[in-house]
Amino acid sequence: MKSVNWTKWSSIAEIVSSIAILITLLYLAIQTEQSTDAINSQSRQSLLDSAQFEQSLWLQYPQLTAFVLDNSLEMTLEEKVQLDSLMILALTRREFAYRQYQAGVLDENIWIGETEIISLLLGTERNRVWWNTIGHFAFEQDFVDAAQSVIEGQPLHDYWKGFSEW
Repeated sequence: MKSVNWTKWSSIAEIVSSIAILITLLYLAIQTEQSTDAINSQSRQSLLDSAQFEQSLWLQYPQLTAFVLDNSLEMTLEEKVQLDSLMILALTRREFAYRQYQAGVLDENIWIGETEIISLLLGTERNRVWWNTIGHFAFEQDFVDAAQSVIEGQPLHDYWKGFSEW
């Protein structure tokens, strides 16, 4: 009977094992990347869905835009509740985007776009008063600080003036 060279077979087994481990690691890396892409895509889709819902509410309650535009218009308690709720909804969407940006799920360009919307939403006299008196209480402090840094020292947003003159 032939003598088995166990050292040779041991070396071959180590090579095969190393190749199997490398293939497994490559497979896991690909799966992780695909999973990350899916999570990123899901986050972007969630932001899009909530933006469409938010827009539908602005369309459903156009009188709220009049209140946003004209600080001299008196609001009933019901209208204040509606505007408060819509602003919280709109800014909650931006808080979600902020959290996703902080977690590395959204890239900086998307977050910059969201800061433009924050600037727009808090870009009228009435909405700034709302934010400074009660609005900021609806959010975590780190988002409040982020939103505040967007509007701090900034004039009211030109969009609303253009909107009212259009």
